[in-house]
Amino acid sequence: MTSSELEKLIKDRLSDAGLAAFLDDRTEQFLEFPDGFFAEVVLKDGSKLAEAQRIVKSVTEDLGKRGTDLHVIVRAIWEVVAVESAGIVSGGFHRFRVTLRSGSRECTINVNVTGLAPAEVLSAFRGGNLREYGSDQNTVLTGIVTKFARLELSYGGEGSWDPLLRPELELNEWALQYLTSPSPVKAG
Repeated sequence: MTSSELEKLIKDRLSDAGLAAFLDDRTEQFLEFPDGFFAEVVLKDGSKLAEAQRIVKSVTEDLGKRGTDLHVIVRAIWEVVAVESAGIVSGGFHRFRVTLRSGSRECTINVNVTGLAPAEVLSAFRGGNLREYGSDQNTVLTGIVTKFARLELSYGGEGSWDPLLRPELELNEWALQYLTSPSPVKAG
């Protein structure tokens, strides 16, 4: 079996289940390695995840019976639709509730701004930096949390984040520095 044959097999099974229209061909992957295959199936609608996972699990089991190892990630493309402050919570960090949407499915996750990050935002804001995010500290934090959630959602492959399985993120001072620096790559 080749990676092209694997792709056809998986897509045919998903198509038979009526899921072809929900596939995102731009971000999917079908790779062949000496010890097996890797596939990343990406959906445009999170409401179809369970069905797609069931079908892909069946393909994985069928191939496994024939001695072919397949590692698969089935994920959805999510977008940030709302970010709101939930205030300071126990532990002293600032919590934001972030609503995500993938097709007809929505979910809410928490982003906890921890450590020195809120103080660094306030300092940078008072220094005149971060004005592109807004005119007050809460608006600035909301903008940074939005950017952080979008960044986390942008990763594919093994580094992808599934907000349904892990509905909480931590934005610490290191992540804040990365998000607010003029360039994430620093010269020597």
